[in-house]
Amino acid sequence: MLLNKIPVLDKGYVALIDSCNTTAKLREMGQEFYGGEYPTSLEELGSMTVAIKCPLFIVLFLAKYNFKVINANNSGPLEAYIPNPGEVGAKERLDAEAISDDISRTTDALIINSKAYQADGCDRFISQLTTPINVYTVLIVSGTYSEWCKFSYQTKLPGAIAAYTTALSQIIEAEWK
Repeated sequence: MLLNKIPVLDKGYVALIDSCNTTAKLREMGQEFYGGEYPTSLEELGSMTVAIKCPLFIVLFLAKYNFKVINANNSGPLEAYIPNPGEVGAKERLDAEAISDDISRTTDALIINSKAYQADGCDRFISQLTTPINVYTVLIVSGTYSEWCKFSYQTKLPGAIAAYTTALSQIIEAEWK
């Protein structure tokens, strides 16, 4: 399957897998069953399935919505979102650089600890208890048009979460004009 991936953050993406009952189809239904424009209640019939590579904190945010979430195969090396100094938001540039560097080193240490615990015979689940929430995972997420709109058109979100809602809103606007 060839996915058109929209890059998000440093290593993430969102990609449309499939959409159902987009604007064109809803207009056809409106003509056929309502003699003109479709009622907004038909929008509940629209749905979308996307692949998302995102940090675990995005997964926690997705859990607030009525989405069907399936973990994809996440084999390969662990990757983590490390905010660059501009994303850190500190008032002083040197402070932002120091914080970004500290986040990077702390994340690396936590990932190494998990692997070391497993090498020492620790249960895999227990060894992952210290996995940082900035580690990337790949998901397949499906939901209704209205649920995607609730998720994607929020305001006043932290920058990293807003980056995902912006990318998803681009897909929504392309599918439901």
